[in-house]
Amino acid sequence: MARQFSELVRLSFPVVLQRLGIMTMGIVDTMMVGRFSAQELAYQSIGYVPVSSVIIITIGLMTGTMVLTSNAYGAGDYKKCGRIWRRSVPYGLALGMIGFMVCLFGEPILLMLDQQPDIARGGGVVMQAIAIGIPMTCIMLACTFFLEGINRPLPGMLFMLAANLLNILLNWIFVYGHFGFDAMGAEGSAWATSLVRTFLAVGMVYFIWNMKGHDLFGIRQKVDLRFHKWKRQRHIGYGAGLTNGAEHSGFAALQVFAGWIGPLTLGAFAIAFNVYGIPYMIAYGIAGATSVRVGIAFGRGDHRDLVLAGTCGMLFNLILMLPLLGLLLIYPVQIAGAFTTDSALVAATVPLIILSAWMLLFDSTQTVIGNGLRGRRDIWVPTALYFFSYIVVMIPLAYYLAFTLERGAAGLFESTIYASIISFILLTLRFYHLSYLDFRRP
Repeated sequence: MARQFSELVRLSFPVVLQRLGIMTMGIVDTMMVGRFSAQELAYQSIGYVPVSSVIIITIGLMTGTMVLTSNAYGAGDYKKCGRIWRRSVPYGLALGMIGFMVCLFGEPILLMLDQQPDIARGGGVVMQAIAIGIPMTCIMLACTFFLEGINRPLPGMLFMLAANLLNILLNWIFVYGHFGFDAMGAEGSAWATSLVRTFLAVGMVYFIWNMKGHDLFGIRQKVDLRFHKWKRQRHIGYGAGLTNGAEHSGFAALQVFAGWIGPLTLGAFAIAFNVYGIPYMIAYGIAGATSVRVGIAFGRGDHRDLVLAGTCGMLFNLILMLPLLGLLLIYPVQIAGAFTTDSALVAATVPLIILSAWMLLFDSTQTVIGNGLRGRRDIWVPTALYFFSYIVVMIPLAYYLAFTLERGAAGLFESTIYASIISFILLTLRFYHLSYLDFRRP
């Protein structure tokens, strides 16, 4: 356990900072737009619903990069790691272009989701501005997953730190209007995001192409891109994409429900989820590190170490999440006040931050063990369990609590707590059941 915790800390520290960097950019966007205008914050919030769905599904589709890279690294097949990356970059670009096309039709999509015409118009403008950055995001993911799979997450962390500084500057210029630019509000923030993602993609590709040890991994060697040569990489992604899609679609449905209630609720929902995203991204970083540790053990065929890696990942997550849960419960007013000066919006946000604290405990742990299952290449059963928890259970329950029982936004958050508890129980049982079967095999 001491060895596993040591490896988790070493690997998860830069991974957590990198994931937090992604979340911090979103928080900066929300804070700067929220202080510019509550109405612009509503545009940003609803515009990011379809965009986030596209990106989250793409992250799942590209998960095969990290899983197979860590498996190959654990088995000592370093050239295979490079082949996986070479295939992942054009694959990510293709997926990103699909996302780009979807986001060009932002306003019609939001109108189909029964949003108010003004909200749909403003959100559609945000989606179009951010569309160009989606292919760049996918290329960045290919590079990030490769570096994490070979136990070199530090460069991704450093690039993300630089990207956050650039994001603050560009938001200041485009949102509020400086250096001759008109104040563009939410649209300006979206353009800043696209430019930052382009910087990340170009910079990380350049780094990997020239990194120390590129010959060892065969980074510059030609690779066979015929589909049958890398179907396992895609198939792992299909299951993970459906998993991410099921979970995120459930949360996206909740944001749509919040939009039905009104702009104030939509803004409060956006702030609460951005606040929740900070500790969740720490958990997501631990989950990524756990997936790599489990994947390396799986590549070696070491079942005992695999079980230990998954267990220590959950324990490490619990140790870090409990103090953060306490902060959300003790300081909800101060946290909400950091995002907006609108007293009505603060009052609407505070109870959601309190509820998000309880969601954090179970949602973070199910994320860690779910990634552990991915690391051992268990794809389709966890996908079904996620679908059951976040589509079959959460969406109808959210509607019932929010509208039938008239609990509003609080009911939406309560449904996520119940769904996360169910997902945590089912995924944990699955992980240890597979481990039991592994030990019984001769």
